[in-house]
Amino acid sequence: MSEQNENPKHFVIYRGTRIIEAQSITHYDVNGEDFERVRYGNESDDWGAYERPCHDCGGIKGEYHVPSCDVERCPKCGGQAISCDCLDEVDERTACR
Repeated sequence: MSEQNENPKHFVIYRGTRIIEAQSITHYDVNGEDFERVRYGNESDDWGAYERPCHDCGGIKGEYHVPSCDVERCPKCGGQAISCDCLDEVDERTACR
């Protein structure tokens, strides 16, 4: 038996699968136009990304927020994504990957 089979690697998801899956959603399709999502720490407001993870979804600086996070900004207009009219039709199923 090889050493690789004797010592299988185990991965622990310690931050949750939603934040990991959110990293694969890089753009939102808004009326047929792709907009790159705003990463935590790139918002115009200071949410403390240099000091702590996002208070709502747990993302760390440079990561995409979980869709429906109250801190995520709309990439088209800069408003709050969860309440923005630009993204009314966008959800995890319709986001560009």
